[in-house]
Amino acid sequence: MYLSRFYHFIAIVLLIISGSGRLGAQSAPARRYVNLAHLDHLYQTVTLPNGATVGTIAIYSNAPDYRLVGDDDEGFTCIDDVARAALFLLNEPDLNGNRGKQTKLRAMTEFVLQLQAPDGVSGAGYFYNFLWPDRTINTTFRTSVAEANFWSWRAFWYLTEAYPYYQKRDTAFAGRILTATRKITANVVRDFGDKPAEYGHSQGVAVPTWLPFGSGTDQAAILLLCLANVQQRQANPAVLQLIDKLGSGIVAMQHGGPNQFPYGAILSFENTWHAYASDQAYALLRVGKQLAKPDWQAAARREIDNFYPWLIQQQYLESFAVNQTDATLTPIRTSQFSQIAYGTRPMIWAALEAYDQTKNQNYATLARQLAGWFLGKNVANTPMYDRSTGRGYDGIGATGINRNSGAESTIESLWAFQRLEKYGMIE
Repeated sequence: MYLSRFYHFIAIVLLIISGSGRLGAQSAPARRYVNLAHLDHLYQTVTLPNGATVGTIAIYSNAPDYRLVGDDDEGFTCIDDVARAALFLLNEPDLNGNRGKQTKLRAMTEFVLQLQAPDGVSGAGYFYNFLWPDRTINTTFRTSVAEANFWSWRAFWYLTEAYPYYQKRDTAFAGRILTATRKITANVVRDFGDKPAEYGHSQGVAVPTWLPFGSGTDQAAILLLCLANVQQRQANPAVLQLIDKLGSGIVAMQHGGPNQFPYGAILSFENTWHAYASDQAYALLRVGKQLAKPDWQAAARREIDNFYPWLIQQQYLESFAVNQTDATLTPIRTSQFSQIAYGTRPMIWAALEAYDQTKNQNYATLARQLAGWFLGKNVANTPMYDRSTGRGYDGIGATGINRNSGAESTIESLWAFQRLEKYGMIE
């Protein structure tokens, strides 16, 4: 009996070491792929004119010396990147015991809160995006005004994820987060809740006109995650109704199937699909599970099962546009470049979420295949993430690699490997 127990113990140990068993699949690798060195290089604290100290992430960092670079029209840091970096830190496995990460997280959260447009101004409740080098907020440039746009959704998403963390640790700070969240929630319900469920057409493709920017499923996906977090915290009929509308609009933009172009792809906007910000499948899976909507989960899996493998066969694409005649969609423009981390990471997240929900090993295999893009299995045969420095390179173009390493590329790369490590999908 004791010998039998001994062999059973040895078998479990071998499974953990090899990663072939369930326990091994959940264990962290001995040396992480996630390396925060370059993200730390991009980070700095600054003091705003009102005296608030905030954490920032430089938008650009250029090879070969990786100096920090700003933009003359926009600024040197933006909420779009800071919110993503904060969400990354919020999910770091050692956050609870790492004072340095806690300090940076708090400072970046303060940045997000400070950039919400105050009451009484245009866009109140939405978020400005950029900060000027003199530490004042850029309130006028088109990519920085407070409005219903990507950067506001990024801030909204982060705050809804951060609230439970701070509610347990700092109730006053959590109260500020809750107030900011309530303001943008009210804006979103006001601006999108009563939009009629009508369709327009683009190159023969029927498109829902009630999504952000008319038919933006890319933006709707992030907004779906935000509102689902709000609904989970406190049920609200108006929020739930809007979640239903947004999700149905995303599903309505799915076309094709296993043997029919575009193979279950969810179009991004009008008659176009683009790789960047393609979080639609991930959002449908997450929110579909939370709200018991199996049709949303099935739609997400259709894209993952059919479209993602096709993209891999094509050595990935940057975008394509389609024309619809009767029930047939045909490509009228296809672009392979540029390929960026922001286009690959969403697919990895979706594949891993599908694996989490189904435990189907095919999704784990697919996630590893997609991760290969970062590790050199791409059209340039070049790694796009440097594990030794933590740099995510800015993209693959028609003429080669852009070895600059700005905030977006670095954060999206780290996001990919953080999630892969969580599921034991990388060694």
